[in-house]
Amino acid sequence: MIGGWNFDDVKSCKLPQKVASAFTSVMGELTGADYMPVAYLGSQEVNGMNYCVLALQTIISLNSDKRLIKMIINVSPDGRASLVSVSGIAI
Repeated sequence: MIGGWNFDDVKSCKLPQKVASAFTSVMGELTGADYMPVAYLGSQEVNGMNYCVLALQTIISLNSDKRLIKMIINVSPDGRASLVSVSGIAI
C-alpha cells in the first residue's frame, strides 16, 4: 500500500488482569471490526475506573483496513464494563 502505514507486524500486548477483563467484556458488544490490544496507556479514577488502551482495529471488509485507535473503557463501581470512546490515532 503506497503512502499508508503497514500494521502487519504489530504484536498484541499483555494487559493487566482487570483491564483485560474489561477489554474482553466490551469487545463482545462491538461488531464490524476486530480489536487487538497493543499498549495499556493508563487509568483514571472517575465513577469507577477508566482504562486507556491503544489497539489495532481491523475493519471486517474486503480490504481488511487497519488503523491504530485509542479506546477508553470504564468499569463502574458495580463492576460493569462499558466503552466510553474510540478515536483514531493520527500518525
